[in-house]
Amino acid sequence: MIKLSTRLQIVYDMVPACDTIADVGCDHGYLSIALLEREVAKRAIAMDINKGPLAKANENILASGFKDRCETRLSDGLAKLEVAEADVICICGMGGALIGRIISKDFDVAKSAKCMIIEPQSEYYELRSMLTEKGFVIDDESLCTEENKIYPIIKIHYEPDVKNRPTYTKAQLVYGPKVIEKSPQLLQKLLDKNESEYSSILSKLENGGSDSEAIALRCRQLKEELDIISEIRNSL
Repeated sequence: MIKLSTRLQIVYDMVPACDTIADVGCDHGYLSIALLEREVAKRAIAMDINKGPLAKANENILASGFKDRCETRLSDGLAKLEVAEADVICICGMGGALIGRIISKDFDVAKSAKCMIIEPQSEYYELRSMLTEKGFVIDDESLCTEENKIYPIIKIHYEPDVKNRPTYTKAQLVYGPKVIEKSPQLLQKLLDKNESEYSSILSKLENGGSDSEAIALRCRQLKEELDIISEIRNSL
């Protein structure tokens, strides 16, 4: 049985029972194999833009005995997936800007899934903002740590009815509404880390002697980030 990393295990735990899972950026195919092994998914489509990882995924799928239930596709994001072909789409291990581009480029495919599980490794605010503007709702979130970095894993679905789309504050878009609601220990660690980092940079900039507009803008941004951290701490 495939052993998943802590990060992939969190992704796995968010996947509901489904007919077909599409794993975009599948790497070695471990997530698809685990979902088939444990009967969470009946069928899997493992997709990657690079031939090397896809070839390795093919080897692992064959060795696991799931060649008849797991198809591999060389694909730039969702390009090789049809509308409504997958109940669940996973897009993990990429920058938030790239995940946003993948979803925007093949929006009809993305919104046709019952849910998507995404794991951005940067640009969290920008990605959450874009997704909510396009009509996606955040259903669940968790934090994971890997190589001393803390990442969110986000479960979303497209909501066609505007009345059923919640409005999120900037603090929620930066740190995640469900993460703030759950208030896990990793959130406290992330807030401490960011507060220390932002305060240090702000102090250096304010005492650096420069009064340029660029420096003034950066100071305002850092103060806003620190205000958001205070807002979250006060809400917990």
